[in-house]
Amino acid sequence: MSSSPKPPVSRLGQYEIKGLLFSFLHIVKTLSEETLMAYWNKISPQDIMNFLSLLEICLVQFRYIGKRNISRNQEVFVSKLFSSDRKSLTMPAIRSHRSSLLQTKMHQFNTMEPSFTLNTGTGPSEAEIHHQSLLEGNISTEVCLSVLDVLSLFTQCFKTQLLDSDGQNPLMRKVFDVYLTFLKVGQSEAAIRHVFTALRAFISKFPSVLFKGRVTLCEDLCCEVLKCCVSKLSLLRAEASSLLYLLMRNNYEFTKRKTFLRTHLQIIIAVSQLISDVALTGSSRFQESLSIINNFANSDKAMKSTAFPSEVKGLTKRIRTVLMATAQMREHEKDPEMLLDLQYSLARSYASTPELRRTWLDSMARAHLKNGDLSEAAMCYVHVAALVAEYLHRKKMFPSGLTAFKKITFNIEEEAAMKEDTGMQDVYYTEEVLLEHLEVCGEALWKAERYELITHIAKLIIPIYEKRNEYEVRERGPVSMGGSVV
Repeated sequence: MSSSPKPPVSRLGQYEIKGLLFSFLHIVKTLSEETLMAYWNKISPQDIMNFLSLLEICLVQFRYIGKRNISRNQEVFVSKLFSSDRKSLTMPAIRSHRSSLLQTKMHQFNTMEPSFTLNTGTGPSEAEIHHQSLLEGNISTEVCLSVLDVLSLFTQCFKTQLLDSDGQNPLMRKVFDVYLTFLKVGQSEAAIRHVFTALRAFISKFPSVLFKGRVTLCEDLCCEVLKCCVSKLSLLRAEASSLLYLLMRNNYEFTKRKTFLRTHLQIIIAVSQLISDVALTGSSRFQESLSIINNFANSDKAMKSTAFPSEVKGLTKRIRTVLMATAQMREHEKDPEMLLDLQYSLARSYASTPELRRTWLDSMARAHLKNGDLSEAAMCYVHVAALVAEYLHRKKMFPSGLTAFKKITFNIEEEAAMKEDTGMQDVYYTEEVLLEHLEVCGEALWKAERYELITHIAKLIIPIYEKRNEYEVRERGPVSMGGSVV
């Protein structure tokens, strides 16, 4: 006997998803703070993560897409709200003392005059598009403010848990991701100010998370804020520039007015990453944002007597150098010598940040190898090894610094500009890392037939092997030639 076919199971559509999320937000918004806190304390950690994920989904689903996109979209969300079964969407009246625009917006949908509905036959009129964009803007703003309120209460209630391990925990990562979502998705202009106010409060409330723990959170924040610095909206650019300046200033205060190297480094890294993804190069909007940051530094009376304004100016100057050099690189892609000169200029702009300088020196070495310039490539590797050695020497982890490389090249003094970067929590130069770079130097010098220089590299390598009782390594590899001379 054949069984009857089961009814097809389909996924929820956008209309159903938004309806459920509306209901979720309405419940969360109308609950008292005491009830909400009691609920959080009762549920499991995984349920808390799921709750935060729902908030993040709400921001994505109700993001503001703008009037232009609304006019292009014939199947707009509100067209379904204006269907014949409007009454099924009616939500219960709010009984809480906390006011909410959600109830008002849903009431507007149910009492809308037929003349305002979208004419799907001939396309929406200008008045309908304006009305639709106004409704979606209001909904997006209300969702944004509702999520901000919930996050504010949550961070207040779970501050101790969020600060566990200097913020290096899954809960803080999840909360931070929700905050970043505000920057990643479109927000109405009415909500932008509130978003950046909340982000400023987060920076003030959790400075150790950004400036003491791992660099991941600070790096992600710098990257998203820099994207906002090239926005077409002047309000968003101004708010992003203000937040970026506050991040530098708070980092400076966190180190007791010594430096803001962590933020400095992460901004440079973010600029380097965004150059290929976002139109930073030659962007007048980004240049305007840099000018706003400089103006903040120059007009900050509390920082007048410190080195902070000059350091901010140095950072913006370095960013402009990177942008200019990158733009020129694209123009001279087919000119190897000019391209390498520009890469060298860019590497010099990173002199105070060892990890970035090392990255560009490696890039120069690869370019030289591609052109068959083995000796020049070897010198790049020598500079990288000297950079690591100097870093370890300043940390009292290695007896010799860049002075040990002066007999190879006098240009090694360039590495003396390196600063001890307290923001490089995820980059640990060790003796093993130095040994690897020294081995690369030896091999590169051997291939370049610069045998007279290998001895100086061997004098640094051999003591490391002797300390480890690894005498057999002297019998293998190109460096063993230098080792036999010692």
